[in-house]
This record gives sequence, structure tokens and C-alpha cells, in this order.
Amino acid sequence: MRKTRVRRSITGTVAAAAVLALPLGSSAAAAANPPQVPATTTVFQVPATFVSACSTVGFQCWVPYRLATVTPSAITGAPGVVTFTAGPPATRSTLDCIDVSVNWLNVTTGAAGTTVLSAVTPVDYSRPVPPEDWCRYTPATVATGSGTIAATADVNASARIVPLWSGVWPQVPVGPGFGVFQVP
Repeated sequence: MRKTRVRRSITGTVAAAAVLALPLGSSAAAAANPPQVPATTTVFQVPATFVSACSTVGFQCWVPYRLATVTPSAITGAPGVVTFTAGPPATRSTLDCIDVSVNWLNVTTGAAGTTVLSAVTPVDYSRPVPPEDWCRYTPATVATGSGTIAATADVNASARIVPLWSGVWPQVPVGPGFGVFQVP
């Protein structure tokens, strides 16, 4: 009879521990795997503007409505990481497809850096290039840290122009692009 009481006492203790451990264990598991933050895309508030082929193609610098614009964007989602990308220039001229430098500053931590959005060169110039393949940019992913990021985009700091033979024609920057966004 005495063994039965001890067994019931041990069984009751184990059952009570299991009942208490179940809610505590599930909350610990939930805290270990927080839900993923959905990726958000922020388009730079100010696009980078420039004039192409300024000194060689009919004095384009004197025609203000011929400005080329590239508007970078920042994709955030993963903590402390940003992917910069850009669509093709609004003008889609042969000479407007140039690399874009992005300088960023984490205002919260003071971290800073520079990356380049490289213009993708079409593989074959022997036939017409479809519009969706012309002047695309390779995204650049950087670790900025969490916080408020201020970034500028500049076309003049870049040394590579696509197609490569057009590099002899200068690009004249009019204004850098600018964007501010939050990184989780």
C-alpha cells in the first residue's frame, strides 16, 4: 500500500511538470522563431538625373527635356540587409545605360558603404535587343544593419558605360538620386 502512494505521488508530480512545461515550451519555441517580416520595396524619392553623350551628339546638353533618369529602389525584409536595384532609364537610349553607384549611411548606427548597380550588357548586338533585355541592372545586396538608411545614387561615380564603345562620350550628372527607408 505504501508503494502505491509513492507511485501516485511520483506520477502526479510528473504529470504536473508536463502540464506546466507544455505552455512554457511552446512559448520558448515561438520566441526562438519570430515570424518573417515581409519584404518591402522603397523607390528612391528622388531619381538620379543626367545627360548622355553631351559633347558629341548634337549638343544634347543644351536640350533640357532630354534628361535621362534612373530610379533605384531598396528591398528590405531580412534583418539588417538591403538589396538595391534599379529599372532601366526612362529614356532607354543606347547611351543612357550606365552603372549606378549607391552610397548609403545607416543613420542609427553610423555604418556606411558604397555599392554599384552594374548595367547588364546584352549578349548579342547582331540583332535587335528586346526592350525587356535592354539596360537592366544587377541587384546588389549589402549588410547595412538595422535602422534608418539614407542613400544617394550617382551616375558619374561609375566608370563603366554599356555598350562599352559608348564610354568615350561623357555623361553629365544633373542631380543625384536620394532615398530614405527603414531596415528591420
